[in-house]
Amino acid sequence: MISDEAYEELEKVVGPENVSREPAVLDGYAWQPMINDDPAKWIKRPVAVVLPSSTQEVQEVVRTCNRHGLRFKAFATGWGIYGGPTYDNVVQIELRRMNRILEIDEKNMYAVVEPYVTGAQLQAEAMKLGLNTHIIGAGPVCSPLASATSGWGVGWDGIYMGYSPRNVLGLEWVLPDGEIVRLGTLGSESGWYSGDGPGPSLRGLVRGSTGALGGLGVFTRGALKLYSWPGKPQVDIQGMLLDAQAEVPEHARFHICFFPDRNSSAEAVYKIGEAEIGYLATKTSTAAFIYTFAPHLLRKITRTTALRGILSGALRWTFVIMLAGHTPQEIAYQEAALKEILADYGGMSMEAMQTPVIGPMVFMNFFRVTAIPMAFRMGGLFCSFLGRNETWDMQLDWYEKGEEIKKEYIASGGILDDLNDNPFMALFDNNTFSHCEVIFQYDPRDIEQFKSVEPMQIEAMINAVEMCQEQLSVCDARQRKVLSPLAGHFNRWQRKISEVFDGNRAADSGMYCDEEDYDYSKIGADLKARMDRLVAERTWTEEGPPG
Repeated sequence: MISDEAYEELEKVVGPENVSREPAVLDGYAWQPMINDDPAKWIKRPVAVVLPSSTQEVQEVVRTCNRHGLRFKAFATGWGIYGGPTYDNVVQIELRRMNRILEIDEKNMYAVVEPYVTGAQLQAEAMKLGLNTHIIGAGPVCSPLASATSGWGVGWDGIYMGYSPRNVLGLEWVLPDGEIVRLGTLGSESGWYSGDGPGPSLRGLVRGSTGALGGLGVFTRGALKLYSWPGKPQVDIQGMLLDAQAEVPEHARFHICFFPDRNSSAEAVYKIGEAEIGYLATKTSTAAFIYTFAPHLLRKITRTTALRGILSGALRWTFVIMLAGHTPQEIAYQEAALKEILADYGGMSMEAMQTPVIGPMVFMNFFRVTAIPMAFRMGGLFCSFLGRNETWDMQLDWYEKGEEIKKEYIASGGILDDLNDNPFMALFDNNTFSHCEVIFQYDPRDIEQFKSVEPMQIEAMINAVEMCQEQLSVCDARQRKVLSPLAGHFNRWQRKISEVFDGNRAADSGMYCDEEDYDYSKIGADLKARMDRLVAERTWTEEGPPG
């Protein structure tokens, strides 16, 4: 419960209309179905929700929490349990009123935004100036600032626009005690153009591998890199999703590339990086296209041996790439380079952008990542095995390991049948570095499928460590306790950082540095034995790594 005194102070900060402790309102924040192992889909209910509109109001909300022994957790556009409380007596800081694009610097190619600015919102304004912004695979309604500072996520545009945390420049940060830190050039009053000085640079501490998910304070303003946009200043969009139609840029092409085997596909992807071509790109699967657009059709295909063999075999090594150029000569060069790479590695491609009806739909759904809501259509929910961002070859290893794990569960009915081929993969750093999430679909209303999720995640975690992959995200306090001793005791440092920056423990750190024990009764003896062996063989000592 929040005291009347603390609640009245919050009202003074933001106004009575922008704070609530009504149970019905609080329940709206406490019901979170995504990545939730509670069958009822609830998380802890906050004691109040407050909607600040400025950095100064955020600062005063945080100070109020410190004075009254309350915790706080910031929430922007994200969906899932990550944005909600993990403790009792938490004030949910809802940032939706901080939704302003404060500046777009056309010459220096960056934008200054608040945390509730969405990818689509920033993209629409940037395109008017011939610029574009990175949008993660979770979709255009997500916050680019949150993706760059506080969580993870990559996008199909990574081949051209990189990885979210590498796009953040100057940054404003309300610490857990209410102090304000300004990073990069902003810290030396030199503007927003650099995240690394002159002025303090704490980007590694801010972000780490995947961000503190609200456990280290609130990021209230930030500058993000923008990139060239070779299309028209405004895209006229008609309809949504499958009905989406938009004028395709004159110098844009969308190639669906097919390769005979893994090695030829991988080598071609590296060559595409060396050639520095591509605006969007991903390895994909035919099954993913089908379940996104026609899930009932996929169910029929899974029962048809011949079609199943074609889709999961002959079309397995598929790679899609969107090319974009400012001039006919630029797009001609990119297409020629792609054609030569395909010829060198036994590949072939089908160009879809210029196809009537299909092209405009493909363009919008890939360019703006609008198809993400349809990923829920097949069963209601999905999840993924999240390996560490690594080389393209290692991510293909992770993709194949994920297939191996999924195969058993598909056969037993533990998850839905997606032809056992459903990766979300993205590239950056000239295609040498990449991201791979092995997606699986399940019906949360089916108790047997729901019960499969945790054992699958544990098995994926064990396999990741055995492959020296670990996991990209360790926001689960149970996984963190297991993995930290196997990876240099990283969580000791996260806890020390938390202690230094948050002496009052005011920020909700449950997703950042807390630890809990796993209940291994949910998994079989074989998995438990493998985990015990890993702990015995790979735990770091005070002197360093084992062996």
